[in-house]
Amino acid sequence: MRKILILFVCLLIVKSSLSQSIQAIPSQIFSSNLGLVKLGTGDSYGLMIGMEYERQFRPRFLWSTELATTIHDGADILKVKLDNLPEQDLSYRYTIAAIQIAGKIGYYFLRTNQFEIGGKAGLLARYQSSSLADDREVLFPALTGYPLPLRINRNTEPQRTFSGGVTLQIFARHNLKNNWTIGATTGLQLDTNGDVIFPQFLISIGKRF
Repeated sequence: MRKILILFVCLLIVKSSLSQSIQAIPSQIFSSNLGLVKLGTGDSYGLMIGMEYERQFRPRFLWSTELATTIHDGADILKVKLDNLPEQDLSYRYTIAAIQIAGKIGYYFLRTNQFEIGGKAGLLARYQSSSLADDREVLFPALTGYPLPLRINRNTEPQRTFSGGVTLQIFARHNLKNNWTIGATTGLQLDTNGDVIFPQFLISIGKRF
């Protein structure tokens, strides 16, 4: 019984100490995020750059808003070498770029004055511009009689789209001196345009205030 009582008192002391440490941490963070993300359309990796404001509103709950941009590119490689002529690059190149704003609700799985691990889920609005043709075909000289391959591109979707979506992320963060933080985030997002961004590998640097 005495050992149980001592253990109980120790747990109360640790809990009280952690609570005091957590309360001492400023509840707001402004951070910049940068990293690699994979876009299902075109199946290509690209960059995601964003700025996020986060605020804690309960001991283990937070909300945030983020403004971010993504850019992906790719190519269908086609190089041709004709007799006595330099090699010609007939590759089809494309770029997919977007800007989006998201609102999220989060929960801290673990939170101390040194480390934080948590998850976020939310809704987003996304504007995207894409030069990727929906249907691509190459006709070779044996079929057309023309000395170079001919490419046919067909577009069945708009070049510019507005869409809504959802995002789900898991983050880990280390608190540094002078209220600076450094962290990592992974996650996915889906939108009504049929685009999937998964996985995400983001590094963040932030300042508490």
